[in-house]
Amino acid sequence: MTESQKSLEISLYLHIPFCDSKCGYCAFNSEVNKNHLKILYMTTLAKYISHKFKEILKNTQHKQLKITSVYIGGGTPSVIQPHLYESIFAEFMPLLKPQAEISIEANPDSLTLEWLSTLKSLGVNRLSLGVQSFESKKLAFLERNHNIESTYNAIEIALKVGLDNLNIDLIYGTPFCNRKLLEYELEVACSLPLSHISAYHLSLDEGSRLYHKYKKNPNGFFILNPSEEFEDFLSIGHFVSHYLKKAGFWQYEVSNYTKAKPSYHNLRYWEGKEYLGIGAGAVGYTEGTRTTMPKNIERFLSSFNEEKEILTPHNQLLEHLFLGFRSCVGVEAKRIPNIRNLGILLNENKVEREKERIYAKDYFLGDEIALFVS
Repeated sequence: MTESQKSLEISLYLHIPFCDSKCGYCAFNSEVNKNHLKILYMTTLAKYISHKFKEILKNTQHKQLKITSVYIGGGTPSVIQPHLYESIFAEFMPLLKPQAEISIEANPDSLTLEWLSTLKSLGVNRLSLGVQSFESKKLAFLERNHNIESTYNAIEIALKVGLDNLNIDLIYGTPFCNRKLLEYELEVACSLPLSHISAYHLSLDEGSRLYHKYKKNPNGFFILNPSEEFEDFLSIGHFVSHYLKKAGFWQYEVSNYTKAKPSYHNLRYWEGKEYLGIGAGAVGYTEGTRTTMPKNIERFLSSFNEEKEILTPHNQLLEHLFLGFRSCVGVEAKRIPNIRNLGILLNENKVEREKERIYAKDYFLGDEIALFVS
């Protein structure tokens, strides 16, 4: 048995489903008014991590498990008392590869010096702040419960504890997002000591309050005419990408930009690598099987059950195409089904070939390119 067969390298995603309030655009699996379940949830999460590690080693040919990266998302991880994370870190830290990336999400309003100091001492080396906007009316529209000042305070706290691998999330595409506002928000973001920016176009996802508010008349939501505001760009997203590129941020995925290097954990997803998803509603992917844990917190706490979906070779190929074309990962040329259409894209300079991989020239067209060659 080779060394690679002895050791299985895998990423770990942990879901914290608690929030102090639910944002209007949010369709993620999160709950408010469930504070009484936090202690039990974190204890159960630690037990399930241990259970899952043992299960994987039992059901595979591998003798060891190596964790390549950890991402703790939500929900709002920063609403959990810091000492409740100790048992969780105790489970995966012994299996962690040296210099592994450990990211955690936080909201500016709930981030404290004590909380971040504790998490950093446990091993966190990357922080992602849910900033979303630097404009008060836009924050109110998104139903965010933090103010702009709390964002600056959160970044100051991060620097104070010595955590400088910082990301912020920004949302564009709201009715407030004219060119002047976006230029201002991007200027502010680029003036901060950030290594990474995630910029997402707002979508009306089913399950969010904004969706239910505008589902009868979705066109009434978009009061801007992007063709007038951003007529020299293909889309608002292209405007954001252009601005960040000038500021030194490299776009390595349709919504992600970095000054230094990409998030290793994020790249694992787009490369189609295996990862464990543990927590209420968490999704994982191992050995061609997608796993989904119960979304309901009480149901998650009652048993270690998860739904399993074996992906067909066709579905695995589609995921390879969609993930690869929307990022710097690219796709294997030999796996592209429609060679004729690939030739058309190469001739039109929509994609480029480097050795045995094909890359989209414009990640915003990644989905369309994947469909065209599938």
